[in-house]
Amino acid sequence: MRLFVLPGRLVKLLEVLGPALIGLAIVWWGVVYGQVIANTGMAPQRTLPCLLQTSDLCSLAMSLCKEWHFLGIKRYSAELLWIGTGISLLALAAGTRKDGGGQNAGLSDHAHD
Repeated sequence: MRLFVLPGRLVKLLEVLGPALIGLAIVWWGVVYGQVIANTGMAPQRTLPCLLQTSDLCSLAMSLCKEWHFLGIKRYSAELLWIGTGISLLALAAGTRKDGGGQNAGLSDHAHD
């Protein structure tokens, strides 16, 4: 059952865009906090919460690290992860496309009556 209807092409775009943004955020976090771990000795498990939000500890760790990635990336921002998550949830809420794709293909809205 769909919560609302979006054009099929838009749903398909959101289905690709959301996970792509999440993946990009994870790579971005890995680049920044890989350097933080290597240069500050911070335990890797202490950097995991920084993937979801930038706390004071995360900001301090990033500021203490003086060597940066060759791309010049100095800071990570969790907003990209949350935007990707929101887009993915929007795609899920829009439901399967009418062209028969997805796990609910062939089921009518009255299949559970």
